[in-house]
Amino acid sequence: MNDNKSIVDQILENGNKMNKAAIATVVRVKGSAYKREGAKMLIDESGNTTGLISGGCLEPDVAEAAKQVIENGKPVLRRYDMDEDLVWGLGLGCPGTVDIYIEKINFDELTLDRSIEDFSKNPLTAWLSCVKEEKMGVLATTLDLPRSHSGQKQIFVSENYQTVGKLDNNELHQFVCDFSKNLLQSTNPKSETKTFTLSNGEKVDVFFDVNIPPIELIIFGAGHDAIPLAEFSVRLGFNTTVVDPRSAYLTEARFPGAKRILADASSIPEKVKVSSKSYVVIMNHHLERDINVLKHILHTDARYIGILGPRSRCQKIFKALQIDDIDQYDHIFNPVGLDIGSESPQEIALSILAEIIAFRNKRAGGFLRKKKDRQLVS
Repeated sequence: MNDNKSIVDQILENGNKMNKAAIATVVRVKGSAYKREGAKMLIDESGNTTGLISGGCLEPDVAEAAKQVIENGKPVLRRYDMDEDLVWGLGLGCPGTVDIYIEKINFDELTLDRSIEDFSKNPLTAWLSCVKEEKMGVLATTLDLPRSHSGQKQIFVSENYQTVGKLDNNELHQFVCDFSKNLLQSTNPKSETKTFTLSNGEKVDVFFDVNIPPIELIIFGAGHDAIPLAEFSVRLGFNTTVVDPRSAYLTEARFPGAKRILADASSIPEKVKVSSKSYVVIMNHHLERDINVLKHILHTDARYIGILGPRSRCQKIFKALQIDDIDQYDHIFNPVGLDIGSESPQEIALSILAEIIAFRNKRAGGFLRKKKDRQLVS
């Protein structure tokens, strides 16, 4: 999330300076690697870089390859075999095979002051605008078109299923559009390379680069323990909002970088917009406020609701709302957070954010050393 945003910011800066540049993207990983599909690095004509695609061993070679891409304008796909001796000697995680796609940025075609809907021919520009506008979208890039194909290598599909660009093979174009739409309909899609087999037997690899907007975290309650939760959330790149009826608590000094909404129970429905992208944590330390907040949130499309406090307190809230069983709401978490034995406000904040990330990624949490396939069943 943050990485894509920093890359786009740097592209804008290079564009303003009229510098030439290329962008390198991890498009396929086999085995283990320091970075996964979708990781990016921007390289300008002077060799300056932004972003990481490995733990440091691949960047110099990719930067050198990018110089030729910048010069001749032809994209390249490079494969790196990260053997165990190499990664161990450099202290770089685990061995694996990494494919990296390097393409030139044509700054004369970039007009990112327009919205996504304004683009009709440039898929990459539409994708960059998608990142800038914090919207969901997919940039599909054909990696190894058969010789019988030519023309455009990319298309972009927006969160509204609008398509920018057209692949010259109608069958492949339809495959790519359909798969992009499936990704956009997924709860938490990941960037990946997929192989399509055409009716004539030809196989085509297509990389689907998915941009997901930052998590939208809404914290109800501006008490002392909300401060580290908001702080860590902002550092993670979440769009963070703190809601409280007390102006003395809801200050910039206490919650820098977070949006602050002064609202009581009666004005919450009007002032606080909750969507299917929203993650909510209720921590007012005031039973009546928590009841009123949950009463409103239960009628929204909030993806996740965390309620601070012990089960006995949460049962009082549910009883007040005439709800018999908390287990009927699989998106409500109480006690909130992963079980890491947290005690301090900072540790509690860490456990809550870890749970939110695990929930978004459909993971159960737990120790990685015990991992087999710990995906949640939903």
